[in-house]
Amino acid sequence: MKFTTNHYTKSYHINKFGKLSTSSLFYHMQEIAGEHAIALGFGYDDLKKNELFWVLSRIWVKIYKRPRWREKFSVSTWSRGTDGFYGYRDFQLHDEEGKNIVEATSSWLAINLETKRIQRLDKIKSFPTMDESLFGSNAKKVKPPISDDPLIFSPTLFNEIDINQHFNSGRYLERILDSYNFSFHAKNELVEFEVNFLKEGMPHDQLAIKKEDQGNGCHLCSVVRQADNVELIRARLVWKTRE
Repeated sequence: MKFTTNHYTKSYHINKFGKLSTSSLFYHMQEIAGEHAIALGFGYDDLKKNELFWVLSRIWVKIYKRPRWREKFSVSTWSRGTDGFYGYRDFQLHDEEGKNIVEATSSWLAINLETKRIQRLDKIKSFPTMDESLFGSNAKKVKPPISDDPLIFSPTLFNEIDINQHFNSGRYLERILDSYNFSFHAKNELVEFEVNFLKEGMPHDQLAIKKEDQGNGCHLCSVVRQADNVELIRARLVWKTRE
């Protein structure tokens, strides 16, 4: 039931420090999730036949070591089954020596294309299961950030819209990380993040980042839509001093 692909860190995967960027890490996991779903018969085209599509609802990632430029690594994923509504999927990255360098767990929903209603996954008798759980729990609900700082809104860009005509989930994370200046990134490295995807972003949206520093390297963030002041995602970020 485990699905594994082998990779090496290409020039367009790295950040300014020569390591796998957070967004590239996210996209690697997103891509292998899609590949494994196709192999199991639950991929994009399979669900589309039944007017459904997958939506990533929550993800929780712990980064122990980032692959450097040209370094080889593997990505593994497996389904942990469903509680009826959520489909659970875990991930692991290993370096060339087989050392565990990244762990993650995620929660997915199957949504009807027309009604936007959630499809119960326990109705699918052949939905895959696997008992192994990396964290012993699922990604949790993230609290909203509290801040009086003024919000600076900017328009949604062309490359931020995905094939479902919604704001790409990985682009949210990029927006949040880009809201920190170069000086902050020079001193701090992201080692853990937990994201809740709450609402669909659209091409015409104006968006802003809201942040709260909780101390000890923990920050709460959200992406806010100007039109209705609604949070589209919430994220908990954990930073450590860069070595």
